[in-house]
Amino acid sequence: MIDYIVKRIPAKIAKEYLIKNHYSHGCHNGPSPCYGIFDKDEMIGALAFATPCSENVRASVFGEEYKDSVIELHRLHIKDVTPRNTESWFISRCLKLLKEDRPQTKAVISFSDSTQGHQGTIYRATGFYYIGHTGSTTFYLDENNRLRHPRQNGVNITKEMAKERGWTPVKRFAKNRYLYILANSKVEKKHLMKMCKYDLKVASWK
Repeated sequence: MIDYIVKRIPAKIAKEYLIKNHYSHGCHNGPSPCYGIFDKDEMIGALAFATPCSENVRASVFGEEYKDSVIELHRLHIKDVTPRNTESWFISRCLKLLKEDRPQTKAVISFSDSTQGHQGTIYRATGFYYIGHTGSTTFYLDENNRLRHPRQNGVNITKEMAKERGWTPVKRFAKNRYLYILANSKVEKKHLMKMCKYDLKVASWK
């Protein structure tokens, strides 16, 4: 692996990069940590963690009492100038830094968007468990061609509300769900896996 540097970056810088480069052209606000990957002084990628849109998603992992221990790997993008496996390498470094920066976090949930042809290869390579998939749903494209989640700031956006905002409905296929257990020891990992409400599967694909 080329001698890249991974470090925490301000959320504002990560958001600007991801809005410009990620296919969704969007990124949540919030204080959750963001990380950049650098080739010398040039930032060539960013990863943003965030609180999932739905409290039900957070509570679905360990239960309502422990929902604050769950975070989402929200956005990831690396420029096409890096060698193979750089994305999984970058994710691994970010997970290690996340454990140091947010020791209260015990699980990271992420989604691979099948509409974009993503099957979650990088998550399988990084040690995430496969925990099923979502159903297909309707998202929206706003006036800036930014992909908008059907739930905004705790409010479910109806088609009528979207029309008033000038948003266009777009059908999105199912997303594959992945979960990473962020433990400090084998004993803690075993305990967290026992607490988990999902059937944790090591994904094997032909």
